[in-house]
Amino acid sequence: MREGSATLWRRGITSSVLTGIVAGILWWLLAPGGALYGAGTDFFSWLPRDAVLAGLLIVAGALRAFFSMRHPRPRRRRASSQNQLEDTRLRVIILLLSGFLGAVVAWRMGVFAGDLFQTPPENMPHPSMVFSLRSGPVLLFWPLTSALVVWIWSLISYSFVPVMKDSLHEESKLNG
Repeated sequence: MREGSATLWRRGITSSVLTGIVAGILWWLLAPGGALYGAGTDFFSWLPRDAVLAGLLIVAGALRAFFSMRHPRPRRRRASSQNQLEDTRLRVIILLLSGFLGAVVAWRMGVFAGDLFQTPPENMPHPSMVFSLRSGPVLLFWPLTSALVVWIWSLISYSFVPVMKDSLHEESKLNG
């Protein structure tokens, strides 16, 4: 593994875990049945609670992808389009895997905060019913949003690729 790719992996995992911790705490604070309002025992609050986590994961995925693509690539002696494509592929793989890890951290951090600061009622069959995630596929929103942002970023950046000077020079030779 190249030194630059090890740095990308380390930076991607670290930032995703830290972002996941913040998203999990925000989920516990903002969601119904969390710290600020609502009762976790009311099953009508379960869907909005999952929707709050989904929204936070979408924002986290978009921000992580945006800042990952904005970060300068490691300098190389000769940057070819093949090297740029490999860098983009590596960044997408890192964003997908670290995004899923960040989503799991956010989920577990929110549930941990709920278990730590809330007391479940006596008649609950399981204490995790007070504050928990009911829809598991919500955890895929972060990596899928990251992939969508990278795709849009690549589509826009490749749409404005300037014409190479060598190809213009060859065209003038053929015409003249």
